[in-house]
Amino acid sequence: MLSLLLLASLPSALCANERATLEETAARIEHAYVIEAEAQRIAGELRALSANADHAGECMAREEFARALTRTLRDVSGDGHFYIEVEKRSEGDDWITSWRASGFKRGQGITRVEILDGNIGYIRIRSFYELEAAYPHLRGAFDMVASTDALILDLRSNGGGSSQTTWPVQWTFLEPGSPSPMTMQSRLEGTKPREEPPVLWERYGTERPLAILIDHNTFSAPEAVAFTLQLAGRATIVGERSGGGAHMLDDGDDLTTGFTLYTPTSRPLSVATGSNWEGVGVGPDIAAEPEEAIGRAAEALRKQLARLTAPVE
Repeated sequence: MLSLLLLASLPSALCANERATLEETAARIEHAYVIEAEAQRIAGELRALSANADHAGECMAREEFARALTRTLRDVSGDGHFYIEVEKRSEGDDWITSWRASGFKRGQGITRVEILDGNIGYIRIRSFYELEAAYPHLRGAFDMVASTDALILDLRSNGGGSSQTTWPVQWTFLEPGSPSPMTMQSRLEGTKPREEPPVLWERYGTERPLAILIDHNTFSAPEAVAFTLQLAGRATIVGERSGGGAHMLDDGDDLTTGFTLYTPTSRPLSVATGSNWEGVGVGPDIAAEPEEAIGRAAEALRKQLARLTAPVE
């Protein structure tokens, strides 16, 4: 039966190129999407839409069709990482290249670093740019808070980025040489352990209190940081439930019909639970509205510091 979600996003009449795009998208997803059973179901939805569409339709504007198909893929799969765009004829015009280039004007994602009252450090990261470009900024940020007694890591409205950057950020707060908390699973490579990465800046360590701020716009890569450190008992999570995007993208596949498809092909899984945060997000330990999140986090950290420094009776 054809999904009503599909009908809500794409018109019932499609031109030949649009039908071919659906067929080719279905084939790519069937081959590579991270969850095999879901890949079969999503591909079947797309093929059903192509087969049942009115074949006399005129082609939509290409950008409009790309947006409609992106919405369709996300609605049917529940996976917010799916994306399709018009193939860019000039090298470097695709959205990933544009995002990477934007880091030079955005501090490679580091937008605020300071020392709050009570010697509590604060770092805000709005995006996890590629490690090669971001590491000097991350090194500077962690150097600035190196002598603080506690730290707030603010990942609110951070929509994602590179796992090659988030992974060492997580290990900044874990014990060197400890067992890896996550594995990586893909259709093409199976399940592999995630090895401890080199950390190119001063580690904050495992002893000082840590709070991580998240909200409903925290999605994908920053969720990995919050999820891993919460599960390890290393961080107190403050704010709102995050967006729920655990799956990971490769670079796009150019379709023969003039579009580029970005398919989630891998996912991290907890070694301890075999789970991740896909579709459910990371829940806060302390719920807080945006305007009170920093204050609530600082209060929680001060209480932890008081317990750590209280004399033993």
